[in-house]
Amino acid sequence: MYTTNKKQGIHHVCLKTKDITGTVKFYMEGLGARFVVEWGKDGADDHAVLVDVGDGDFLEIFETKEQHSDGIWQHLAIRTADIEESVRRAAEAGAKTLGSPRDADIPARSGEIVSMRFCFMRAPGGELIEFIQDKN
Repeated sequence: MYTTNKKQGIHHVCLKTKDITGTVKFYMEGLGARFVVEWGKDGADDHAVLVDVGDGDFLEIFETKEQHSDGIWQHLAIRTADIEESVRRAAEAGAKTLGSPRDADIPARSGEIVSMRFCFMRAPGGELIEFIQDKN
C-alpha cells in the first residue's frame, strides 16, 4: 500500500535496470526494503516497483531494455543502525563486499567532526551501495 508521512525532502531515487525482478529482490532481501507499490506491464518500459528503504525514503526501480547513460548515480548511501548486520545481509543476497566496515572522522568546514562507520558494496545489478552508521 502506498503511504508516506513525509511532507518534505526527497520522495524517491529512480534506478533503471534490465532485471527488475532480481533488483527488487536484492533491495528487499539484501537491504530490508519494504514493497510499496508496482505498476506497468512486465517487460515494458512503464514497469516499475517502488520500495521503501526506510522511514519513507523510496527507491523507484524501473525496468528497461534500452541502453542508457542518463541518470547514472555514483552510489546510494543507506543509513543503518548495525553496519555489520547490513553488510552480512546484503552479501547473502548477492552483493560483493568492497572492504570491511571502517570508521571515519570527517572534519567539516564548520569545525565539527562528522563521525561514522561506512562500507561499500557492489549490488548484483552493478550499482554501488554505501552503508553508513552514524556514531553520534
